[in-house]
Amino acid sequence: MVTKEKDPLPKVGLLACFSGGSNTGSLTGLAALEVVRQLGRDVVGICSLPALLNQVPRQSALVRKIEKIIVIDGCHNECTRQLLAGMGIVPDVYLNLETDLHLSKQGPFTSLGFTEGQLNRVIDAILAAVEKTLNTSESS
Repeated sequence: MVTKEKDPLPKVGLLACFSGGSNTGSLTGLAALEVVRQLGRDVVGICSLPALLNQVPRQSALVRKIEKIIVIDGCHNECTRQLLAGMGIVPDVYLNLETDLHLSKQGPFTSLGFTEGQLNRVIDAILAAVEKTLNTSESS
């Protein structure tokens, strides 16, 4: 039996669109997962948008304790940013795949409509955002 120690709070929380309904939504989630794999969960962690919207007390409290928040939206609809704004959560860094990386949303049911190159661009952009966020908090 594995005993669970208290997990450390990551320095940076990621809130991604994670919608598998479109290519850009899929890219936000897959790239966020890869960033956690590369940097480790003590540096960066993925926060649960559904839990926040459902007002799960533990998740809401944890997100408010995280030092820095990065929001990643897949398209011009900005669903993640707008949903969080309604809860009073403002990101330290905002990344939109359409406007910032000029990736085109292909529309509904295009979950796998992206290339490995596009995925790597999104991963690199999130890694850069995390680095920028950590450098900002260290110099404060």
